[in-house]
Amino acid sequence: MTLNQNKNTMNKINIKSMMVMFAAFWAASSLSACKEYEDRADVNSGSYKWLALNQARQVWNGNECNSSLGLKEGDKTDTTITINTSLYLNQKADNDCKADIVVNSDSLNKAIALAPTGGIYAKYANAVLMPTDAYNLSSKDITLKAGQTKSDDVTITIHRGTLLANPVRNDNTDAFFVLPISLKNSSDYKINDKVSTMMLYVTLPTQDPTMPDETTPKQQFNGKTLVWNDEFNGTGKPDASKWSFENGFQRNHEDQWYQADNAYLDGKGACLIEGRKERVNNPNYQSGSSDWKQNRQYAEYTSASMQSKYIYKYGTVLVRAKIPTASGTWPAIWQVGNTWEWPLGGEIDILESYPSGGVPAIHANYCWGSDKRWSGNWQSKVVPMDNFISKDKDWASKYHVWRLDWTSDSLKIYIDDELINEISTSKTVNGNGGGAPSGGGMNPFSNTVADFGDLIWLNLALGGDNGGSIDNSAFPMKYYIDYVRVYQ
Repeated sequence: MTLNQNKNTMNKINIKSMMVMFAAFWAASSLSACKEYEDRADVNSGSYKWLALNQARQVWNGNECNSSLGLKEGDKTDTTITINTSLYLNQKADNDCKADIVVNSDSLNKAIALAPTGGIYAKYANAVLMPTDAYNLSSKDITLKAGQTKSDDVTITIHRGTLLANPVRNDNTDAFFVLPISLKNSSDYKINDKVSTMMLYVTLPTQDPTMPDETTPKQQFNGKTLVWNDEFNGTGKPDASKWSFENGFQRNHEDQWYQADNAYLDGKGACLIEGRKERVNNPNYQSGSSDWKQNRQYAEYTSASMQSKYIYKYGTVLVRAKIPTASGTWPAIWQVGNTWEWPLGGEIDILESYPSGGVPAIHANYCWGSDKRWSGNWQSKVVPMDNFISKDKDWASKYHVWRLDWTSDSLKIYIDDELINEISTSKTVNGNGGGAPSGGGMNPFSNTVADFGDLIWLNLALGGDNGGSIDNSAFPMKYYIDYVRVYQ
């Protein structure tokens, strides 16, 4: 053997060794990403013919081993995804092979069943099978033709708008939709079961905390059913069948003049109550009057105060709102009873925001009648604004959910699911009322009085007894209410 012959022989051996090593490396690397199956040694032969779905993976493990699609709020365009088949190592087909394409819910159910074990399957605890109206398959079968290494494409069309409107997302904010596509019933080649299913998962948009929630309201909340709500969608004025408005000067020596024009739908899914620096005439002005509502010739500010025409007793109220925090603002979400004069009818301040001891604060209060007329007993909770801002520096620029849980036994006020103030109704029995015509000795939060209930109040006050010094550089002051929902 000559030196050149030896070199050629060695080169052939090296090339052959390298090919074997590459094949082994390819097989190992193709499996290592998913790290579950290691019994593919018997298919390392180039003549082994198994049909596979090219986009499939052995393990359904997030982006690593799935096809994924992320939705954005308001997106109504369709997305098209292609799938195709081939034989192991992209061999040419000896003859035509047809296989069915099916939505394999069993595969998804297996992944969901494995979710409690943790690890790569943990995320499937929140998986939901994609509804049939949210996708279309261009064909129910797929064919790998003789002499070809890859089949023609079959397309899957995903209807984004349909998924965004699906009520599932409102009942489980962590849910995502999964479309499991499988090969079944191959006519000529065995199906490689380890790469026969593609798990297409579609993630829902996370809610922007600075924007209104565009989803439809949950029909159920903590075992209760939605009985009344306003989502404040559209433009123009708030629904007159649901709300009435105060007018003029009202209480607490506040500086604003209330008028309905300062409340309107912003076109983005919220009601905007706007505090404005503008002078309006006081038609009730009387020079020299001792009544503060009459001795002001003008109001230098305007705002709005709206009351629900809906009255309820017991249940849960959810209000998602973004409040102004400039000095002098006094946004509120509150309730009063409809039967007896204040405070014998009770008052629940789900939200008030005004300074306490010179420090911006959030207030949550309960009030009921005492032995003195027009004077109440209070249980109040004051939380400095810094308590929230220290946890989230952008707290003031975001929407938050204020919640009241009201039963015959107790009242509880929450902010973003954090309990702020609670009271037992055993403590809220009115005093004698100091001569009030009715309501003395009654309980405004737990009674069997026919037609008794609370109406819901939304308003933005300015200045007055509690609001503090008004920052004239902060106008217009904007108070956004995303929705009001009542569950019983």
